[in-house]
Amino acid sequence: MSMSIERTLSLFRFLLFGFALSALPLSAFAQSWEKLSTQQQDILAPFANSWNALPEEEQHNLLGIARRYPTLSPEKQQRLHEQIDKWSRLTPEQRTRAREKYQAFSRVPAEKREAVKQMVREQQAAGAASAVQPGIPSR
Repeated sequence: MSMSIERTLSLFRFLLFGFALSALPLSAFAQSWEKLSTQQQDILAPFANSWNALPEEEQHNLLGIARRYPTLSPEKQQRLHEQIDKWSRLTPEQRTRAREKYQAFSRVPAEKREAVKQMVREQQAAGAASAVQPGIPSR
């Protein structure tokens, strides 16, 4: 076989395999906490108590994060660990809202994202300032 035919066949097999995996239900990827590797459990430790109750899609996404974790620099690992810890403390409703905000933000053109970030920071600062100031008592 010529080299280009072999490459084409290899690419076709790869795409076919990927398509077959995407056709599997996410339940094919779901694992109980006890079946995770020690490394996965260490990385995903904030989810130890809630793992088995997480939606399969979320488990799948978190396993992908755990798979990439060892390739990150120590600084990025630390940041990711902090983010995982924060995410694990959110309620399902808060996670849904965070996903919606992320999706909305990703639709903002790249050149306008910094302006949106600044606006959000200002709103958060204003909200924090108003929460700290006591109300004026009425007479």
